Amino acid sequence: MSTPEQNKAVLARYYEECLNKGNLDVIYEGATEDHISHGTAANGKEGVEHLKEWVRLQRASFPDLHVTVDDWILEGNKVVSRFTARGTHTGDDYAGLIPAQGRKLEIPGIVIDEFDDEGKIVESWFSMDSYDLATQLGAFDAPPA
Repeated sequence: MSTPEQNKAVLARYYEECLNKGNLDVIYEGATEDHISHGTAANGKEGVEHLKEWVRLQRASFPDLHVTVDDWILEGNKVVSRFTARGTHTGDDYAGLIPAQGRKLEIPGIVIDEFDDEGKIVESWFSMDSYDLATQLGAFDAPPA
């Protein structure tokens, strides 16, 4: 059975290697094949491949993406991470909807990750203010005159 500290270490590696450096294969080390992700798509999505694709899309929009964990809460088989994501929107349209304008993004969020006995993530609940994100990226700006 994995300990809360071991679970935190799995997530710390995921944040650094996968989100910050773009080494997407680290996902396979930390999550189960049937991982369920809530908050990255409507109604939750299943599978580690969905999680990998979600991270790929974030990094494609924000090539300089850097996520810093501001707080960790460890409780039993769950780990909560309160984070701040920073990046510059110079890549792909965000979510296929918001064109890149070179704007800086700095947004907080929270993830609750649940681990199995072997220390792999089985389910994640992701929360971030989508309105704030869209505002920072210029989605609600008036079109140029």
